[in-house]
Formats: sequence, structure tokens, C-alpha cells
Amino acid sequence: MSGTRDRMVLAAAGLFRDQGYDGTGFREVVEVAGTTPGVIYHHFPGGKTDLGVAVALAVGEWVAAGVEAACAALPPRDAVSGLLDAVEGNLLRGELRPGCPIVAIAFASDDDDGRLRAASDAFFTRIRTALSECLVRDGVDRVDAEAFAALAVSASEGAIFLSRARRHSEPFDATRRALIDQVNRLTKETTA
Repeated sequence: MSGTRDRMVLAAAGLFRDQGYDGTGFREVVEVAGTTPGVIYHHFPGGKTDLGVAVALAVGEWVAAGVEAACAALPPRDAVSGLLDAVEGNLLRGELRPGCPIVAIAFASDDDDGRLRAASDAFFTRIRTALSECLVRDGVDRVDAEAFAALAVSASEGAIFLSRARRHSEPFDATRRALIDQVNRLTKETTA
């Protein structure tokens, strides 16, 4: 990302992750991006909602493409483990930040037209689809695969919040073990 718009999207993604969508103002985005206040409305004429949608699309594309590539190339256990590693490394470790910028966008209080929720939903749907297709390719029944994908996404996001509240990774670690155990059970059932 090199252009002014890209810098603002990247700055906003970090700020949304750290302090939430509602807790982030344009002034902070401009400051972190190293640009001027007038530029933000040039790139995001619809205001903060346009910026939030842009963040969801950009971060969503980057993360979803990685998940899709892992799911296409690896067995389900390794793909899920890699996804959990990425979630843990990017959203949990260090200062136990609040979590995912996409979740922050989904919870925005000023989303009367639903554009922020729709952009967030598109991201989570794409992740769930990649995970379920990974399992289906391995012989897992589609209904079971889709149920696991929904569980994996919601459990990992929830574990981030529990770990943040506890200021310890134990809830995430327990969730990781449970999800990997479930993948093992699903894939063993297909080979038995």
C-alpha cells in the first residue's frame, strides 16, 4: 500500500482493531496515515462508513485470500491450525488488543443502511466457505463441514474477547484444542 487512500485504510484498520470502529475518529486516521484532513473526504466521500467498508474489503481480501490458499493446499487440520496461528499472532498476542477490525466494523453503532454489516458478513461468509470446502474436499459431509466452519469462526473470534477480558491466552488455547479435536473427529469419520 503506497497511495494516500491505501495509507488511510491501513491506518484505520489498525485503529479499528486497537480501539474499535466507534472509538476511532477521522482526525486519528489522518494523523496515523500522515495525511491532511481534507484528503479523507476526497477518498471517502460517504464519510466514515465509506472508510469502514474500504477497511472491511481490503483486510477481508488479504485475510480471505490467505485462508483460501491454505485451505486449497493443505489438509483440513493443517489449514485450521494455520488459521488459528494467524488469528493468535495477529489479534491476540502482544498487548492483547481488542481483536479483529472486521468485528469492530460489524458492531458499528452508526450503520443505519447496513453497509458495514454487509461488508463484514461478506468477509466472514468467505472464510466460512473456504473452511467448509476444505473439509468437503476431504470427504466430510457438507452439512457437518458448514456447521464446523461457522463454529470455528465464531469460536475463534469469541476466544479473542475472552482472552482479552482475562488478559491471558487460556480461553484461546482451550478453543484451539477443541477446534483441532473437532477437525480430527470429522476427518477420521470420513476415512473410517
